Amino acid sequence: MAENRYDFRNKLVNSHYPLDLIDRPREKDEVSLLDGVKFTGDSTIVIENSKKDFLEFLNISLGVKNSGGLEISVSITKDGLGDVCAYKGRVIDVEENKITIRAFDERGAAQAVYDLEDMVKLNRAPFIKQGSFKNKPLFSPRMVHSAYDLDVYPDGYLQNLAREGVDAILLFTCAPNQNRLGFVDFNDIIDRAEKFGIDVYAYSYLKNFNSPEDENAEEIYDSIYGPVFKTSNKLKGIVFVGESVEFPSSDERTTARHYYDNGPDNIPDGKPSPGWWPSRDYPKWLNLVKKTIRKYKSDADIVFWTYNWGWAPKKERIELLEQLPTDISLLVTFEMFQKYDVDGIEEMVCDYSLAFEGPGDYFLSEAEIAKKRGIRLYSMTNTGGRTWDFGVLPFEPFPQQWQRRFDAIRECNKKYGLCGLMECHHYGYTPSFITDFAKKAFEFNAPNTSEILRSIVDTFSSGETDKCLKAFELWSDAIRRYPANDEEQYCVMRISTAYPLFLNKIIKIPRLDDDKVMFGGGISETDYKDFDKGRYTPHALRIRPEIELFTDLKSKIQKGVDILETIENPTETLKKLINMGKFIVCTYQTNIHVKKMFLVRQKLKIAQSKEEMLSLLNQARELGLKEIENAKKSIPLVEYDSSIGYEVSMGYACDKAHIEWKIRQVEFMINKEIAMYENYFKTGEKELIFLR
Repeated sequence: MAENRYDFRNKLVNSHYPLDLIDRPREKDEVSLLDGVKFTGDSTIVIENSKKDFLEFLNISLGVKNSGGLEISVSITKDGLGDVCAYKGRVIDVEENKITIRAFDERGAAQAVYDLEDMVKLNRAPFIKQGSFKNKPLFSPRMVHSAYDLDVYPDGYLQNLAREGVDAILLFTCAPNQNRLGFVDFNDIIDRAEKFGIDVYAYSYLKNFNSPEDENAEEIYDSIYGPVFKTSNKLKGIVFVGESVEFPSSDERTTARHYYDNGPDNIPDGKPSPGWWPSRDYPKWLNLVKKTIRKYKSDADIVFWTYNWGWAPKKERIELLEQLPTDISLLVTFEMFQKYDVDGIEEMVCDYSLAFEGPGDYFLSEAEIAKKRGIRLYSMTNTGGRTWDFGVLPFEPFPQQWQRRFDAIRECNKKYGLCGLMECHHYGYTPSFITDFAKKAFEFNAPNTSEILRSIVDTFSSGETDKCLKAFELWSDAIRRYPANDEEQYCVMRISTAYPLFLNKIIKIPRLDDDKVMFGGGISETDYKDFDKGRYTPHALRIRPEIELFTDLKSKIQKGVDILETIENPTETLKKLINMGKFIVCTYQTNIHVKKMFLVRQKLKIAQSKEEMLSLLNQARELGLKEIENAKKSIPLVEYDSSIGYEVSMGYACDKAHIEWKIRQVEFMINKEIAMYENYFKTGEKELIFLR
């Protein structure tokens, strides 16, 4: 049954659903929830919201009408917590007739209540095993953006984020109560998030056209950065990244101008802009910003993210880090700029990707200096389940590869003191079995991640866990060989089967709805071309092997789909995963067609005869016809799952309307462009076609 646009938002705010339970009697060492529960003990609004959620869980997921049976006692105390006597630390004692929760703080108490839900889900029965269980998070903050809409956080979504272990959300900030789309009531979001135990960070888009060395710089900076925290004093902190906060650096190695400013004669000078280089005056800038903000929020978490210059030489990056103040947080992207081999071709992670699990050399070099200098270390990990490998999927269903990343992140916690995570960018955080996996993997007493993965897959596998894991292993192997370069991530893989197929006339993708979005199609490149930046094997040497590569990747995904389709009575989760796998197959096929068309275009430029030209035009027609059929196959897939095809900053970029637009565009190419050229080569007559 087809979903309507935005139906996926219902699950973001209402996540409880009837569970696929095992029909069995209670075992001797279990307590039953079938008679309901009654809560006693300490209470705050955060704890009350977790209790309310638990009662809804009993009602909707288990069919238990609460009648006050089993007592659950909640207390905030430091007594007896031992090695979990810390933020969100908790101990749960499950006895024959009572459950006792002791927690370090209200957030830990609420998380313990959510833990009880997890125990039931993993047990697949309305029973909880007796015993003592203790836990605390390995990472805080766990920061996310909204997957609902840009900076939109309904209460139901906040509740779900809290249950997932997320404890911080991000707001794009251009000015007090302003994001890139207009007015946002920051304080309303802050106050509502607080009730669920969630902090709020500003993600800075604050414009600064003044150097920290300018006259009256302190007053100017106070007027730029101060008002945000003066107006919203309960903000937890702010994230600064080079490209969003460029200032006119005095570092002679930079242009001293904004990225898009080529100077008075419009000729680039070959230097990076300050937002893309570890400029020498960032420490001075950062100290001045820090001083300004902490006038209004003395403990504000100032997060400095080195995303934009991770490509730069290690020497220059470390020189900058050696001069940073130590009372800030350093945010380093986990896998980016890493070179890796795919079938003998050197590729590089140009933007967020799961292809390389990490950590990358750039991350490690900066993690070492952060540990040496005692700077709090965070990482952008994309562990909300989504990267730019697939711009319009709600999450990437490659659990064994996520497992490799989770293990690597845990190891960096031990080795370098990695303590905070940014788990997604503006594509937002969509709860899924991948985020369930991340939650458990990022806990203090987490078992082996293979055990965690199996226990989670058990909950939706229809009794065929081994089959599911085998299919997911094929899918995970496929993503490990994905070439995470710009041609993929900014082109086909960003908008999937809605991506146009061009012969000559390049047509920009239109907005097909009235939704307000931050970027729209502006963050995808519709003119597939050589994005070679000299950082990896040149495009001309890669494209033919990559056609073979994507053909093989498509085959692996299809084999996984075939395995999952043998499972009888699939759960709704499995049905959507099968649907997602089929969509990935269509996406890879579009990529193959686009690459082949690129080769046809290049050959047309150097063809030596009419016969050769006609042969190439016929190849273009065949590619177009095949891609039309492929695109048509993807339409029922995006209709079945409304979360596919959508990305917060782009809106619906690959829904039925956009795919049908692409089909019309390809039909134009076949029926007008190709026909015009063929007619000319066959008859010598020119047909006038307006290509405005």
